[in-house]
Amino acid sequence: MRVTPIDHGMEDIVGQNGPGFERTPGLHMSDIYGSLYKELEPARFNTGEPLDRNRLELGLSLEVMLEEGLRFRLSEQSGRPGEFVEPEHGIIYSPDLIIFNGKTRLGEIKLTWMSSSQVPREPNGSFPPKFDKYFTQMKLYCRCLETPYARLMAFFVNGDYSFRKKGGKAIPAAPELLAWDIEFTKRELHEEWQMCMQHARMRGMLT
Repeated sequence: MRVTPIDHGMEDIVGQNGPGFERTPGLHMSDIYGSLYKELEPARFNTGEPLDRNRLELGLSLEVMLEEGLRFRLSEQSGRPGEFVEPEHGIIYSPDLIIFNGKTRLGEIKLTWMSSSQVPREPNGSFPPKFDKYFTQMKLYCRCLETPYARLMAFFVNGDYSFRKKGGKAIPAAPELLAWDIEFTKRELHEEWQMCMQHARMRGMLT
């Protein structure tokens, strides 16, 4: 047997949105909350390192798989809607999903290397601060979509980072796919919007 490494030839599509989901030029909501969290948590979000396109590809692939599954299980109307434009400031935003299951619900899909050890497993639990950026994004999108309802689906690549014993060996934690339905208050949506719009104006993104 002869094995020869070759270039896979996929460099131009790895970590890129597929056809029909190209990013429109202009101010995107992700520009605003991304800038905000680079200032709030520079050690995490302002490292200066380029994005890892292979990791991005994992997240995009997960989104496509879950979008198709949810459309099949819920309704033909559920799925990735493409881009919207917020009318007041012309800000572009792209929800992962809009779910119709008796009410209009924003859906966001995340693939993460963070630990799942502190996420809520029972009703009325709370998330640790390391997930705040997820919730800022969801609040902004919910405000634009005029719905207080969201669903967060998160795939934790390394689970809770724990180890278990099996046959005398330490076995690392398995990946976990978890989901939560969330209902925001009007006050939460308003306050998050005001904070982010103020940040955008102070940084010259909005006039």
